[in-house]
Amino acid sequence: MKQAKVKVGNVGRPAGRGSEKVRADLIRAARDHFLKRDFKAVSLREIASSAGVNGAMVNYYFGGKQGLYMAMVDELFESLEIKMGELSDSPEFTVADFSRSYSLLLAENPWWPNFVTREILFGEGETKEEILQRFGKLIAPRLLQAINQEIADGNYRQDLNPELTILSLMGMTIFPFMAKPIIERIFGMSIDKNAVNKLSAHNIDLFMNGVVARHQDPARTGEGEYAS
Repeated sequence: MKQAKVKVGNVGRPAGRGSEKVRADLIRAARDHFLKRDFKAVSLREIASSAGVNGAMVNYYFGGKQGLYMAMVDELFESLEIKMGELSDSPEFTVADFSRSYSLLLAENPWWPNFVTREILFGEGETKEEILQRFGKLIAPRLLQAINQEIADGNYRQDLNPELTILSLMGMTIFPFMAKPIIERIFGMSIDKNAVNKLSAHNIDLFMNGVVARHQDPARTGEGEYAS
């Protein structure tokens, strides 16, 4: 998302600090505050203080609080776009590729699922629409194309519903990060990078092969009752 250019002079700009570092510090500080409270409850003074600069820097670099907020959101989407782009360079973009890549991204940014959920459920206006559009354009079309291709190639069942399949895959991938405190408390699991690699491999295997033993009678397991 392109930010509006704000013509502000260099008054108050910290001497000896690179502009990229100041910008990064402000985004980091914004993330820390916005994760704890909603947009309206966070002040520019608090963000600037946490970043170690004065409030004028927010206007200088982002044009205001809304610009800083969206820059914070854009930063994560850009990280995801890079990862998805790397996968897209491959002639075959698979569901397994997505699961591994997105799981690792969430491990690096465990705050993201709850943040997006809060903004989509309780957000309003431009911010909510921007997140919905970015998330929808980036993930859904590529996953839908990959699943439809697997069906066309005969690798997935012909009666598979692609949209419901995406919902199931996203649920398996995202829920552990949304329920991180519960999982750590009840199961004693740490959702770190090593655990996420194992979880991703497990999810892919479960997604591709299910849980039913191969010798089981389909009539006893409910197989075939799937409604497309």
